[in-house]
Amino acid sequence: MDEPQILMIPTHPGVQYHFCRVGLPVHFLGHWDQFHYWRPQPSNVHNVLPVFEDDQLDLGPDDYAKLLDDPRVGFPERYDLAWLMFNWQFKLLRERRDIKKLYRVSKVAELDREEWDELLSRDDFTVVSFYPNTVEWMKERYGIDLPYIPLGLDPATYDGWTGEAGDVLSIIHSYRERGWHYHLYREAMEGLPTLHVDHLDPDQPVFEYADIQRALRRSRVYLHDGEQEYTITLIEAMMTGMPLVSFRIPGIERYVVHGENGFVGDTAAEIREHCQLLLSDDALAARMGAASRAMAIRDFHEERWRAQWIEAIGAYLG
Repeated sequence: MDEPQILMIPTHPGVQYHFCRVGLPVHFLGHWDQFHYWRPQPSNVHNVLPVFEDDQLDLGPDDYAKLLDDPRVGFPERYDLAWLMFNWQFKLLRERRDIKKLYRVSKVAELDREEWDELLSRDDFTVVSFYPNTVEWMKERYGIDLPYIPLGLDPATYDGWTGEAGDVLSIIHSYRERGWHYHLYREAMEGLPTLHVDHLDPDQPVFEYADIQRALRRSRVYLHDGEQEYTITLIEAMMTGMPLVSFRIPGIERYVVHGENGFVGDTAAEIREHCQLLLSDDALAARMGAASRAMAIRDFHEERWRAQWIEAIGAYLG
């Protein structure tokens, strides 16, 4: 078959960027410049709205519902597949049975039991995840083996770690509300050189994609916390070749192997001690950073990510 035409409703900017790097034709329901500072627009992405206007930053579910009925969008005739992520996107297309939908599940709690029952019973939806904990939950709860497609990155794009800035880098937006260990982070980092990037903090200067890459290369340690066992920036830090420190969260040992490519801690004192050790020991930081890079190339390579997505989409569309 010809390459499938995919309609993408705006989602987590990092996820949408790396999915688009799979290379299939993607029609973005909006304009990519809504997210210009998160990631650059891949060449295979076509903006459904021809120009960016500031009011697009405030689009909500009702606005996207109206867009689907706009003749300029050409829904559903122009598309073979709609790629969804958030729960409101499932609900947006719930009553539109005239197109196949791929739901990239992020957090199982986003849908209630009745919604999961409906989604899994319909042949116009299929579900894929890149979170092992989610895949395990689906197997335990429903007896279903979800396709598992762990994130993939281009090794050539993330490389060249130096650690020259000598600081502890963390990247998570709305950390005070979303982080599992925000108060422990504040305690652990007191007096240490740190850089925390929050894209949604209006008091912080905007970090363009190149700025993020520069921070990953120059910072000495990447400190991880989050709502899931990994985040995109954790894998980016690994691929860059950074040593890692993480609070203990479910499944983190798949990515931060204590004593190999970093350290896992439970208390503020432990996190602080691990960071101080990597800030002061050049050889240890370099060895653990190299281990991160090797693990990322082995497990999170973009070529494997691309091939898995193309296979999954092809199998679903037939």
